[in-house]
Amino acid sequence: MADITKIGDFFENSPHPAWLATSWGECLYVNPALVCLTGLKSDQINQVDWRSFVLEEDRAAASASWQKTLGSGTPYRTRVRLRGFDGVPVTIDLTAFGHTHNGGTELWFFTGSHVHGNTEQYPRLEAQLQATLNVIPRKRVEEQLVKSTQELKRSEAYLAEAQRLSHTGSFGWNPDTGEIVWSDETYRIFEYDCGTKPTMDMLVARLHPQDRAFFQQVIDRASQTATGFEHEYRLLLADGRVKHVHAIAHVLEDGSGNREFIGAVTDITERKTAEEKILCSERELRTLIDVMPAYVGTCLPDGTADFLSQSWLEYSGQTKEEAMGGGWAGALHPDDADRVLANWRAGLDSGEPVEMEFRCRRADGTYRWFLNRNLPLRDDEGKIVRWYGILFDIDLLKKTESALQMREHELLGIIETIPSMILSISPTGEVTHLNQRHLEYFGARFEELTNRGWAKFIHPDDLEETAKSFFRSIEAGEPYNLINRLRRADGEYRWHHGMGGPLRDPDGKIIQYYGLSVDIDEWKRAEEIVRKSERELRTLIDVMPAIVGVSLPDGTVDFLSQSWLDYFGQTTEEAMGGGWASVIHPDDVDRVLANRQAGLASGDLVVQELRCRGADGVYRWFLNRSLPIRDDQGKVVKSYGILFDIDVLKKTEAALQMREHELLGIIETIPAMLWALSPTGEPTYLSQRFLEYRGASVEDYANRGWENFIHPDDREANAKAFFRSIETGESFNVIQRYRRADGEFRWNHVRGEPLRDPEGKIIQWYGLSMDIDDRKRAEDHLRDTRIKLAKVSRLATVAELAASIAHELNQPLMSILANAQAAKRWLNAASPNVMEVNSSIERTIRDARAADETMQHIRALFKQESFVKKDVKLPDILNEVVRIVQEDPQKRAVPVECHVDECLPEVPVDQIQIQQVFINLIVNAIEALDGQQVPPRVILRAAVTDSDRMLVQVIDNGPGVHDPEQIFDAFMTTKEKGMGIGLAVSRSIIEAHGGQLWAENNKAGGATFNVALPLSHASLTTA
Repeated sequence: MADITKIGDFFENSPHPAWLATSWGECLYVNPALVCLTGLKSDQINQVDWRSFVLEEDRAAASASWQKTLGSGTPYRTRVRLRGFDGVPVTIDLTAFGHTHNGGTELWFFTGSHVHGNTEQYPRLEAQLQATLNVIPRKRVEEQLVKSTQELKRSEAYLAEAQRLSHTGSFGWNPDTGEIVWSDETYRIFEYDCGTKPTMDMLVARLHPQDRAFFQQVIDRASQTATGFEHEYRLLLADGRVKHVHAIAHVLEDGSGNREFIGAVTDITERKTAEEKILCSERELRTLIDVMPAYVGTCLPDGTADFLSQSWLEYSGQTKEEAMGGGWAGALHPDDADRVLANWRAGLDSGEPVEMEFRCRRADGTYRWFLNRNLPLRDDEGKIVRWYGILFDIDLLKKTESALQMREHELLGIIETIPSMILSISPTGEVTHLNQRHLEYFGARFEELTNRGWAKFIHPDDLEETAKSFFRSIEAGEPYNLINRLRRADGEYRWHHGMGGPLRDPDGKIIQYYGLSVDIDEWKRAEEIVRKSERELRTLIDVMPAIVGVSLPDGTVDFLSQSWLDYFGQTTEEAMGGGWASVIHPDDVDRVLANRQAGLASGDLVVQELRCRGADGVYRWFLNRSLPIRDDQGKVVKSYGILFDIDVLKKTEAALQMREHELLGIIETIPAMLWALSPTGEPTYLSQRFLEYRGASVEDYANRGWENFIHPDDREANAKAFFRSIETGESFNVIQRYRRADGEFRWNHVRGEPLRDPEGKIIQWYGLSMDIDDRKRAEDHLRDTRIKLAKVSRLATVAELAASIAHELNQPLMSILANAQAAKRWLNAASPNVMEVNSSIERTIRDARAADETMQHIRALFKQESFVKKDVKLPDILNEVVRIVQEDPQKRAVPVECHVDECLPEVPVDQIQIQQVFINLIVNAIEALDGQQVPPRVILRAAVTDSDRMLVQVIDNGPGVHDPEQIFDAFMTTKEKGMGIGLAVSRSIIEAHGGQLWAENNKAGGATFNVALPLSHASLTTA
């Protein structure tokens, strides 16, 4: 920069401000006089536009005359005021001369002299400036110009982008010449091609016809008075669109008196549209408040009412003056006033929303129930500036709720007075409810009977068949009918008759099973129960969200309240137009849209119910009311809609309808004949099953007509019992014969119970009648069968005892015979072996004693005497058993492998009995191998399996057993000459020792017989 500033003493020593600038205004050099005048440093002035030195009021005129000079190429002369460092403007006559530098770059040299200075030296100054141009280094100037050109283009781009974003264009207008200059954005606003030179006619052609006269007045006044102007007008474009623009201009005048208007034009269409929408929204909101079926009001922070909707004034009959302030409270019900005002004051103190229900007096004096919600509005600092409140009329809902509660109480009263044990079951077979009589009968809690817990209350012998029959009915969707034994709370098993059937919805789908269980041991029926899970009735209007929307005449939604967006989780863009319909349940959307379209076409009020999906994905029921608004000509201009959340009410109605349907279904599906009587004994209800059974109508039973259906021999006793119950209020319970529709008299069990009001007065009798004729006959047949069975059982016992004795003595006697034969062989030898003979005789004596001990044990068993158990080593017993078995020549050919640890702990057993068990098991294994193709093999294995038990296994590779459980039944045998007693006796012996004996087939073939014996206490202590 130092080389550029070598312009000579003319600039450096001149007392007048001077600078060097490009044709677009960027300063390349300033002299000390200018620095001194402005108070700015040279590096702050360089590379900025020289017009920034000029006072703002003169800047536009200086710029305009500068542009003319550039166009004509003549020297620039004008009078301007520069900003002084002390804030006082300095008036100078500004002169500039242009010079084309080497390379074609145009530079301008400015100098300014105070108005009292000599201004006649322009020719001399120009000559001196031209002489100094030669000293400026060419390369530095060109580089500086390139850089300045780039900065200028960037600034121009920024300015153009700023104009585009702000929709503001600039223009220049010379009223003397008519010349008009537009920026690119101005062309876009007027929607003319940038290549077209603008004229006043072009501008007028775009003006809205209604604004042209006013526009011409503004232009004429500005031209005549040379004053700036500012006004708004409309443009009417070729396609019929209307734009609103705002124009502002200031006049610039140079020293020669030439005038030019420099200004800006802004497209304010969006602002105008927004303003119109705001005004329209205000009108719509006022209309909405007036038509909305709710009462709206606002209060100051201290609770003073300052606005109440017209609908409240009309409802309460108050004038505006009476209701304002705190006068509205005069319409409150006296019983609610203190509570409501206390809650309101508490809300004012805490700043929290207030919600409550109370009664308000209508203009005609009638009180109705309302739901009131009050919310505070806060400013940016969180201070409450206003309260907003709304009242919803919930009188009908409150009355409906009261009626439904009364209806449910009556139905529950009917169910609880039915004298039977009643239960309900889900479609999958899970118990969902048991009445109190049921639980008291079993002496158990409900939780103990769920998840098939009921199985433990069924007799073990009946459990399998009961479960099969029950779940077969559940799977087939058919009624079930069970007769089994159930354990009562005192531990006694009693015979019961369980019956149940499915309840189906209108589509035939099973929604629940209902049944009852009757104790037929004492011929009493349990109280009927149909109590499902507790009805979950919430207050229908705990929170009544009012969601508001506005639609255009074509159905397009153009407004939705914030509550809609919050509840349904939609953005404004998603919900506008027709996007709101996406939250409607698929089963409702066609109907809702059709009703809405019909309402828009007819202009009538539309009221409908529908389901909508919330932001959490859950569908809830809503009540929709859509009301069209018409203009003065009766044309629909808007449609206002409001949504009330009625999901709780809908679910409550459905639940009660279902409950009533279920209760009626229970009564009709219970497999018994139900009836109801008045307190005086007259029939008020007879079930269909009752009437079909008797083949009669309700009228046939009136006026004691029921006596005609009772067997003559039972009629007198029945009448006495019946009227005694009617007079005393005691339960009615008789067994008598009734004539069926076909004329046959059959035994019936009839029970009745009274239903009393809270004061104990009987208001109805409920009862049931059950045909027990088949059961009576079955009992007689069962009695005869038991007598015959007792005789057969005694004969079978004698045979079983004889077979048991023979089986127990067989093994020791066979051993005695083998030892005797061995002694005979040793004596008949050529040289008798006396020692061996003596051993055989000793074994014979030992086996004879064993046979005697066996007889003693059998005798003790039959006399029910206890046997003596001793702690013995099981390996010794097993080794002795193998020896005894292998003494039989027919058994000796099959090897017996022993895998027994000699260190096994002792077990407490009767040695003789346990020895007989294992002899029997090994002999059976050997005999099972007879005739097999594989080499016979028997394995004897013993080991401790856990801390208190030893397991002994006898394993063979024979054909296995057909039924591992049935083989232990008495007289069950697979041998040709077997008696089927050995395994049954063996299991009895093992179980008498506190152990277990069972069989199982091996995967590779053969069978394994397992004997589990408890270890002795001494062994456990030592371990």
